[in-house]
Amino acid sequence: MAKFNEAKELFRDVVNLDFYIPLSSSEKTKNDLINAIEQKEKMILLTGEAGSGKSLILKKIYAELKNKKKIFYVANPYLEINSLLNLLKKIELNVHQILLLDEAQLLNSETWENLRIYADRGNVTIVFATHDTNVKKLLEKKHFSTRINYIIPIKKVTKKDVEKFIITKLLKNNMNEIADMFSDKNFKKIYKYSKGSLRAVNQLMFKLFDILDYFDKKYPGKIKDKIENKYIEIAIMDLKEFNA
Repeated sequence: MAKFNEAKELFRDVVNLDFYIPLSSSEKTKNDLINAIEQKEKMILLTGEAGSGKSLILKKIYAELKNKKKIFYVANPYLEINSLLNLLKKIELNVHQILLLDEAQLLNSETWENLRIYADRGNVTIVFATHDTNVKKLLEKKHFSTRINYIIPIKKVTKKDVEKFIITKLLKNNMNEIADMFSDKNFKKIYKYSKGSLRAVNQLMFKLFDILDYFDKKYPGKIKDKIENKYIEIAIMDLKEFNA
């Protein structure tokens, strides 16, 4: 019996570095960000649609640099605003320090202005991760249009990326049998639904494995060597009803 229930947990929609898959698009974004940080740029925008993988990229950068640089990662600056402002007050001018701020669109104007002032002090790099829809509004704010050094967008993933994302997760967790059950038709269907969003891929795969687990237990032997697209279609319909 295939371990569909265990496979489901690999696609739970959480920001977990164990689930980071080095896709070509995310690796390029990560490397571009690290290069900008190394150049001590003051203010950098990381932009992308909801579910594009911004949080995971920031966490990956933090994990790679934390033993080499003075770097801080703030998952939700809106909830941690007091801690963030206290942190800024302790910044040392003789040491390059890096702030990675996720969900930056939640910050109010006053906080943005405080962050700009600290960035202008000369030895601080601040990376703001925000949704695409917030960028234009942000750049219209006083002082920001001339101070944002880099705008680094996350591109939508390709069908090939989606295939690698799914298969790599399964193979890394010794689920070769399940990985072999997917066909090109499956990936075309998954990519069409997800529209290049990794969050949508995770949500669909989580639902799909839940459905496969149900049918596998209720009708032993019904699901054989390959996964039929009808199960993916059932998962899509369930998600659409849930999100309606």
